[in-house]
Amino acid sequence: MLHNGFRISDATLFDMGRLRGNEIMIRAQKNGNHVFAWIPDAVRDRLLARAKRHGHRPFIVGRSERLETVTNVWRRRIAHAFDAAGAFGQPPTPHRFRHTFARMLLERGVSVPDVADLMGDDEKTIRAHYAAWVTSRQERLTGILKKTFGDKPKLVGVAGGKR
Repeated sequence: MLHNGFRISDATLFDMGRLRGNEIMIRAQKNGNHVFAWIPDAVRDRLLARAKRHGHRPFIVGRSERLETVTNVWRRRIAHAFDAAGAFGQPPTPHRFRHTFARMLLERGVSVPDVADLMGDDEKTIRAHYAAWVTSRQERLTGILKKTFGDKPKLVGVAGGKR
């Protein structure tokens, strides 16, 4: 989920037929687009090993393929892993992986349209939830403020409570 922005439902119902080499075909429900997301060799190898043990849908646990049942099993497993890892500022959920995926891309300067495509969202949603990590946006805004206020005289007598 961290390497491809999958929602938990995408991950738990994943079918190995969507894997082609180091790419996973993603069809986003929200925007209807198809995109191939590259994954590292180590992730591909772990998927292949899991599929060898569990079949073409390697994250189905037990006999149920019902979305709610499968995702609930994995939510509990992920919650257990988060508990074992220690305290977080807020209760972590599997969606945290998706947020981290978006943040990492945006921090590295990937464009909002490209992140939207990879996440299966629209640009408006990406900007609404992840604007703080759009480095080009922040650099542009910082530049505006520096240009506007950078040449103004320093305030005297404000620091340390003096007036």
